[in-house]
Amino acid sequence: MARRPSMRSPYRLVPLLVMVFIVAIAVWQATRPAAHASKADIAAAEALRGDCLARTGGTAKSPVYSPVPVRCTGGGASVKVVAVLVPGSRPAGSCPRGSLVVQVLEANVVGEPSECVLPLPR
Repeated sequence: MARRPSMRSPYRLVPLLVMVFIVAIAVWQATRPAAHASKADIAAAEALRGDCLARTGGTAKSPVYSPVPVRCTGGGASVKVVAVLVPGSRPAGSCPRGSLVVQVLEANVVGEPSECVLPLPR
């Protein structure tokens, strides 16, 4: 009958070390603070007000727009930024009727401003 490998055998240590590594990464990610929008991010979003943006991808329900403004009279422009909503600012604004709410600069960042955009007529 074959002897069982000792506890310090690579057959037992490698899975144990992999599990410890995975748990350590999970604890590190769970304790990190969430990313927050900086003042520069908010200023960049405010600077987009009145500019036109080109669509760069996404789906019909979730379009993605370029953060670089384009000429409104050019063929590449698809929406115009009419308002910028900054979370936590006073007074709390709202988007005009018929506009879409998108996040152009960085999505899924706490405090990132949202842009209200109106589709341009074709």
